Amino acid sequence: MSEGALGPQPNDTVLDLLASTEVSVSHAEALTFSEKDWEHIALEQLGEFGWIHVDGKDLGPSHGQRKSFDDLVLYPRLRTAITTRYPHLPEAAVTEAIDELLKQPPGSDIRQNWEFYQRLTVKAVKVAYRDPLTDTEKYETVRVIDFANPHGNDLVAASQVRIRSNARQREFVFDIVLYVNGLPLAVIELKKASGPDDSRKAYGQIQNYRRELKSDGVFRTLLVAVASDGITARIGTPFTPWQHMAPWHADEDGALLRKREWEDGRALERMIQGPLEPGRFLDLISSYLSYSAEGTGGVVDTVKLAKAHQYFAVREAVTATVAAVATDGRAGVVWHTQGAGKSEEMLFYTGKVVLAPELSNPTIVLLTDRIDLDTQLFNTFAKSHSLRQIISDHPEKATDTKQLKELLTRDENSGGLVFSTLQKFRVSKTEREAGARHPVVSTRRDIIVVVDEAHRSHYDFEDGFARNLRDALPNATFLAFTGTPIDNATGSTEGVFGPTIHTYDLTQAVDDGATVPVYYEAILHKVKLKGQLPDNVDLDDLDAQAEGLVEGLSEAEQKRARRKFAAFEDLIGARERIDALAATVLEHWDTRRREMIKLTGRPGKGMIVCSSRAIAARLFNAIARQRPEWTGERDETSGLYPDDTGKVRVVFTGNAGHEDDEVADYVRSPDQLKRIQKRVVDKNEDDELELVIVQSLWLTGFDAPPLHTLYLDRRMRGAALMQAIARVNRTWGEKPSGLVVDFLGVAQDITAALAEYSAPDQENQPIGAPVEEACDSVRRTHQRIGDVLRPCHWRATMDTHGYKEALYDVLDFLKEAEPDLEPGKPTRQQLFMHHARLLSRSFSLCATHPDVQDLLPDIRFYSSVRTAREKLTTDDRYHDGLATEADVNRLIEQLNAEAVAADGVVDIYDATGLTKPDLSHLDEKVLRRMQAGRHPNLAIEALRRAIKKEIRDAHPGNVVRQKAFTEKMQEVMNKYHNGLIDSAQVMDLLVELARTISADRERARELGLTEDELAFYDAVAANPSALELGQGVLAEIAHKLCDLVRKDVTVDWRVRGQARDRIRGKVKLLLRLYGYPPDKAPDAIDRVLKQTEVKAEEWA
Repeated sequence: MSEGALGPQPNDTVLDLLASTEVSVSHAEALTFSEKDWEHIALEQLGEFGWIHVDGKDLGPSHGQRKSFDDLVLYPRLRTAITTRYPHLPEAAVTEAIDELLKQPPGSDIRQNWEFYQRLTVKAVKVAYRDPLTDTEKYETVRVIDFANPHGNDLVAASQVRIRSNARQREFVFDIVLYVNGLPLAVIELKKASGPDDSRKAYGQIQNYRRELKSDGVFRTLLVAVASDGITARIGTPFTPWQHMAPWHADEDGALLRKREWEDGRALERMIQGPLEPGRFLDLISSYLSYSAEGTGGVVDTVKLAKAHQYFAVREAVTATVAAVATDGRAGVVWHTQGAGKSEEMLFYTGKVVLAPELSNPTIVLLTDRIDLDTQLFNTFAKSHSLRQIISDHPEKATDTKQLKELLTRDENSGGLVFSTLQKFRVSKTEREAGARHPVVSTRRDIIVVVDEAHRSHYDFEDGFARNLRDALPNATFLAFTGTPIDNATGSTEGVFGPTIHTYDLTQAVDDGATVPVYYEAILHKVKLKGQLPDNVDLDDLDAQAEGLVEGLSEAEQKRARRKFAAFEDLIGARERIDALAATVLEHWDTRRREMIKLTGRPGKGMIVCSSRAIAARLFNAIARQRPEWTGERDETSGLYPDDTGKVRVVFTGNAGHEDDEVADYVRSPDQLKRIQKRVVDKNEDDELELVIVQSLWLTGFDAPPLHTLYLDRRMRGAALMQAIARVNRTWGEKPSGLVVDFLGVAQDITAALAEYSAPDQENQPIGAPVEEACDSVRRTHQRIGDVLRPCHWRATMDTHGYKEALYDVLDFLKEAEPDLEPGKPTRQQLFMHHARLLSRSFSLCATHPDVQDLLPDIRFYSSVRTAREKLTTDDRYHDGLATEADVNRLIEQLNAEAVAADGVVDIYDATGLTKPDLSHLDEKVLRRMQAGRHPNLAIEALRRAIKKEIRDAHPGNVVRQKAFTEKMQEVMNKYHNGLIDSAQVMDLLVELARTISADRERARELGLTEDELAFYDAVAANPSALELGQGVLAEIAHKLCDLVRKDVTVDWRVRGQARDRIRGKVKLLLRLYGYPPDKAPDAIDRVLKQTEVKAEEWA
């Protein structure tokens, strides 16, 4: 497996292109494109699909399109759209419809978004009006958008759209906003591909907008978000976590592309011709947004947008279903790998198929073959508010055969959503031996049976559940969703469900970033089975039968299964073996969690799968003996370990009153299990739980992204094995991959299971690749980093001056100017960071492997450099308001996991002799010491940071002055990077600029102005011709401006439009009275208004 198989990262594609010597001319050109270039390209391509480009400046309040700069809605276009669709509505009714559609309810921004979405789609807006002809009251349901005729709507792609935060008094500019009938429904943020900006940084910008504008309600109408650097592109909602922002790797016709096909740098183009094509865009909005209440309060807190593979699979499944209802009832099979969002696909499918006009409100039956799967799937559907909006009734769960029959014998076209297990369609052994068939339950043709995880139990047409299903529901239509391939040796896929409708295999999911790859490491603690179990005994089935997870088994059948399994349990659960196993797990986990902290800032979670509940309990007790602090204290009253504390817990179901003493203490009720499950999922990322021990619980249908390591001490095979492994293939932050640690030897079973998968899966082995491949990747990547750092003699520095100085040497080398670098090629810092990230990801999988131990000192050093560099960058972005405190804290956690403490790693002021970050004592002596120092590039970076702080501190809130000094500093830095001046000269110029800024602090006193008045002085004095009025006149203008603006802001600044218009008029009159150059007055007025925005929050 290649390095890329260690998990796609958002900038890998860009950096691979940057580093390649075989980049095509078009790619080379694309990599030099600026953000503005990509915006121009995007607008042209959007125009080809019917989006009309309008410059954001022409949509401002002064043009009568928006009410104010804190409101994105284009009200005239919205009103026109409604009156066009409903010409009979009087103006007052149209106004009422607009007010109702856009009202801002209390609650979170996601909740506001959901309320708007309901009024936009299914619920619509209902208004009353009086008919002038009959003088009677009538009612109209107003649907603002014509979803059936996409190009019948007013489609606008607005560029550079200014938006202001009413609460925070800050201004932002959205690159592109997509409007439908005046409603802002999507935001596109673009970044430059060849620099450090990429699609992830574009996403971060959208999230920054969301934080800043949360209380203004701006995002209540924005349903779709696209982040792109031109080469890569991701789509989701504004509320989608980064790891679930998805590429659109499909061609214009919907065919999914393989990696070799989509690595062409045309991601933005595919995004525009795919989900942003008007018809598909409106289809996604109307049918493929899922709002759900994942928390405990029952309030919408999560929204998901279908990914490309989900969208096309559901669309084709609905088409196949309509055809099957009219023919033989075999709709087909959707095979999408585990972790690719299959449950969400089933939600989208259900919502779409019940509205199909050809089907007339069918009843949907969702079948699983396990009680726990039935419960999990039911809960997923029950939490969906968007599905409930379509299907007014709540999902119903058939508790027994009688209730199932009642639910399926209702009138035709009665709709409904019914959940059941497959075993409710069983016949007894006696009936089966007598040749009896399952009785007919319903002859209705409008029943659609959707089978989750279709496996061999569904396929036996001669003597199994497939036969029973057909007998019970002879006229129903059958569709299957599965995450594992069908075993065609035991059944016929097409004979039961029909042909495969859509495939999304393991390789595609990993390449798309929908899942991460999973590696395999063998640390065998095997035992020799003494012949008690025949080779044909399936321990998975025996487990399920013994634990009562297979519905319909008698108590006698369960007892027989338990007796058979006991022989295996005694051998594998011996005390000596379990103690050794506990020691192995703890030693391995200590290393694994440490490496994960370096990557993600958090240890993540591990799961240990045991062969029985008794063995799980014994392993927990063994860990408790070796690490008593991990288990915590037992509750004094119950004598049990609490569910809400402890680093390790064991979980399984059962009846404590009927269990052996060995397991009784660890049996949990459904509510208790939910509490522990919440700790494993750990959405707040603050729970101490790290290891959970299970037997059969949570091995299917359990989605916990922080899980990254699966310790497997259980014999499994086939679909059950692959489903268990898939618990660790979910994306989570910077998690590069999952790892399966095998104690019993299932390598052959993984190989056998993969034989049923697609040819690319068998070739690439995205699940179960040996950990030795990660070792190979470590050695290759280590070599590449060595090549990047070859000119830097850091090893000699480490020998003579120590670790910290060597680290500073590398940090300095990475910041050194490269004036001869070809346009579009990566800097040495970009190359180092790219390869160092790959190295850390690979090493996290094989940190204890003997093949990489000789590289350990280098790996730790490179990791420290990478994390230190990231910390410096994040600190800078934090002070600029582009990163959160959580981002900084995460990197501190990563640094603490390195060999050097965080405060010793990243103090570039200490490294360069500059007092942090104070410029007040920057004399010639300090300057010369910095110029003669070992780390001139770090000195330059330290100076630049200190100057940025001085600019903010010297003139807080002074827009003009801050802009002027920032541009001067950037001009110096550009000269340095272009090779026009050396490091000593750039330090001279930066120090000179720093002194100028510090001296400028006295300017307000010299002019007889306050700092606030000075800000307005600079706003009107920015034009050279205005200086002819003299400082005294300009100072008097500034004094009066500050006074009149402050009064307006304190009175009614929050009534935005009125206050701005009044201020604009007063400023214009004041400048005219003082003889301000009339040709420069409009620019001065704009600067005054912009300055007012900054000061408003302080004054209001």
